[in-house]
Amino acid sequence: MIGVTQEQHPNRCRVFAQWKGIDWPILWDPFNMTGSKVVPRYLLIDEHGVVQSTGARPDDLAAFLTTAYPAVDAKDPPAGSGLELFEATMAKKGSPEAAYYGALSNLLWNTGNGDKAMLALKAYARERPDDAEAQWRLGVAFRMRYDSLERHDGDFQLAIDHWRRGIDLDPRHYIYRRRLQQYGPRLHKPYPFYSWVDEARAALGESAPPLIAPLTRSERAGPRAGSPAAQEAREPDPKNEIESLKKLMDVETAVAWSDRGDGVARAHVVLRPSGRRVLLWDAEAGPVTIWLRLPEGWRTESNLLTYTLTGEDRAEEQVVVDFELHTGKPAAGTIQAYALYYACLDGPGECRYLRHDFEIAVPAPR
Repeated sequence: MIGVTQEQHPNRCRVFAQWKGIDWPILWDPFNMTGSKVVPRYLLIDEHGVVQSTGARPDDLAAFLTTAYPAVDAKDPPAGSGLELFEATMAKKGSPEAAYYGALSNLLWNTGNGDKAMLALKAYARERPDDAEAQWRLGVAFRMRYDSLERHDGDFQLAIDHWRRGIDLDPRHYIYRRRLQQYGPRLHKPYPFYSWVDEARAALGESAPPLIAPLTRSERAGPRAGSPAAQEAREPDPKNEIESLKKLMDVETAVAWSDRGDGVARAHVVLRPSGRRVLLWDAEAGPVTIWLRLPEGWRTESNLLTYTLTGEDRAEEQVVVDFELHTGKPAAGTIQAYALYYACLDGPGECRYLRHDFEIAVPAPR
């Protein structure tokens, strides 16, 4: 038995497998190379490597295991055997298909030249604007780069945009829709995707694999019917009296709209030390808070967001917050915001309470 997971982040699958005692190999397929539209899906492959069934049921397993299948001639593979598809694409050296699959392989195996691979995927998708698979896979690639040390500004938003494009072209595709729902509004989540992670990591203790990409509130949250009830909050620095030091912080934002055209979105905000000066979060002094000033008519559960830092102070630790946004109808706009945080500058010496002003650009749904 070999498992295949379409998970964007393989270490989350490792946590689950270790927690549940799964001991068979699990292959990582973030680009959904199997073409699965639903899960679980059972494929039965005989001893000669020929796929005998792509829609099997568990009850079919006994008959499959007791059947002796004839050998096939590799020079004349049966239709749909896999070898036929491989030769049709990879044998065409210099073709767009060869460059495309080579780029996907490059990113999967992290063999270097990631920028060249991204250029190939973007060119392939640009030439095929109505190819749902190419658009969605490009979104996966943007998110992979976002989670790496080579991330570019805007990668997360580009991932969301291309996932949405794939869904628009193939709206019944479960794998495509699930990826966007992972970061989208709670209003339309079918279930909480990662509510099990904290329990699993606690059970595994120090043996738990690192997550690499931190979990967002959106990924932990379950579905919720209706609009959130507004919670009153007092603005922490209405007169802008707290000291502000420029260029200490980099801010990246992304917005995932609902695909139902109802003006509901999930906004994501990431704060990172810019690296221009050594900045250590002072976790013991208190949480990071973010105040939102929404355009007229827009609503959220609370204008005041908090993020509690965990573990030791680390210059590379990022603050990740997300919140539900209701605009009445899908529309572009800008949210004015500021963050208040405790930080130690240039090492563990002087620690101060600081403010950082920024904007959250909310693009129109694409």
